[in-house]
Amino acid sequence: MTQVTGDWLARFKEALGANDLKSALVAVESQATAHAGTAPVVQKRAAVKAILAATPAQQLPGAALWLTDQESDTAKEIGSMLLARSYDQHPDEAIAILRRLADDPNWEVREWAGSSVGEIFAGHFDELLPIMQDWSRDEAQFVRRAVCIAIRGAADRKRPERAEPLLALADTLGGDPSEEVKRNNGPFAVGGSLLACYPKQTLAHVRAWAASDDEMLRWNAAMVFVAANARKHIDEGLAILSGLASDKRRPVWMAVASAAKNLVKRDQARVEPELRRWLNDDRKLPASLALRHITIHEKPGPANRPR
Repeated sequence: MTQVTGDWLARFKEALGANDLKSALVAVESQATAHAGTAPVVQKRAAVKAILAATPAQQLPGAALWLTDQESDTAKEIGSMLLARSYDQHPDEAIAILRRLADDPNWEVREWAGSSVGEIFAGHFDELLPIMQDWSRDEAQFVRRAVCIAIRGAADRKRPERAEPLLALADTLGGDPSEEVKRNNGPFAVGGSLLACYPKQTLAHVRAWAASDDEMLRWNAAMVFVAANARKHIDEGLAILSGLASDKRRPVWMAVASAAKNLVKRDQARVEPELRRWLNDDRKLPASLALRHITIHEKPGPANRPR
């Protein structure tokens, strides 16, 4: 793990004390790595913590706006986190800027913006819901992708009333063919969060996706079971995947194969016999791909070959 070194942080805090954000930014940017081009996460979080400690609440929106208006990706990322903390003071402005950052050319900036929107969504659910509904139909795929990240931020098993509104957002995104939204909806927002927080309601929606003829909805239905949370729903997963496995469209049966591979790794004793039954009918292609892992895994090595 990268450690926060005192030299840059001391310079950062000294600059904040002098109300010199420009010099503070230079200090944290000195930690940028050649690989990412930005400072590591631990340094950026330390910078946010220092700004929150040193900046009066009424001045926080100004600091956030200044940072998000810089060319520096590190500045945009720090600024996006500050917008989540200063949101109450300038909600319309904060959301407009986060929408711009959600479509930023830099993937890291997009990620931080999406996480900040999720933090705001979690704390201001009713207020943000119509905005997220609007974003889910935005012309920019990265803005639509930000909704997937925000769904994760707002999902909370202690707030069951959020289940249907969040799943309705996932329904809208479920038919989205763009690569960025696909990767982040079924396997990430739904499988990674909604299935864990609201299993009964989520499985009902996933079954509805699987019953549709829409290729993307069916792809998403299968990909929900790629997530680690799927291990708690083996029987439901197998039932849904069984109905999808005979779909001849390559994206769908490939998604079924990926999901079945995940399930058989999680519970081989329960899943493998069912997949072997698929080998006898038109579900054999995804089944054979999923079982390939088991075959390779069990192949005798030099130490255990029969003699």
